[in-house]
Amino acid sequence: MRICFFGTSSAIPSAGNGYTSFVVELAGRVVLVDTGDNALSRMLDLKIDPTQFDAIVLTHEHADHLGSFPALIAALECMNRSKALTIILPPTLTPRVLKLLALFDYYPERLGFELSFASEWAVSGGTDTSRGGARVELLPGNHSEFTMMTRFIAEDGALLYTSDIRYRSGQYAAPARGCDAMIHEATYSSLTLPAETRHSSALEAGRAA
Repeated sequence: MRICFFGTSSAIPSAGNGYTSFVVELAGRVVLVDTGDNALSRMLDLKIDPTQFDAIVLTHEHADHLGSFPALIAALECMNRSKALTIILPPTLTPRVLKLLALFDYYPERLGFELSFASEWAVSGGTDTSRGGARVELLPGNHSEFTMMTRFIAEDGALLYTSDIRYRSGQYAAPARGCDAMIHEATYSSLTLPAETRHSSALEAGRAA
């Protein structure tokens, strides 16, 4: 399993660092996690062919995580992508994503490639990771109504991504069990964390680990 970050600035971009987005390579497949600012440009920087990656995880409905999703789909259409693309997201979020695409006159049935929606995803050897399989699972988060944590499991490792999340002691033990690494999104420092927030501080990310 390999991970490459496209941006790590959470909801507040900085010079040279955009919204949180990254790719995970597992079992020979490439999965984009949230669409960030310009995921396609970063793929090209890394020599990843945008017409060939396999899936996109959309963790929740906020603009810094899926706002550029329609532009990414439009670019893939312009690049004549033909390979099917799976969007991994909670079922309750699918209608919102379809409405977002429709705002720009993009409809799955009119694209030059198949666009499918799923709440979990298995590849290669299916759920049997000991035979080269891999899977991507969505788990309930603690940020907004539709936010999901994402767990990636493959023969060579397992990863938990919390996405935006309000820290709560003990809530990570079960989802992270068996994982080799955890990516915990932190929006604030411990000194600037608001009393009422749906995000975490860097200190709380450390406590979660």
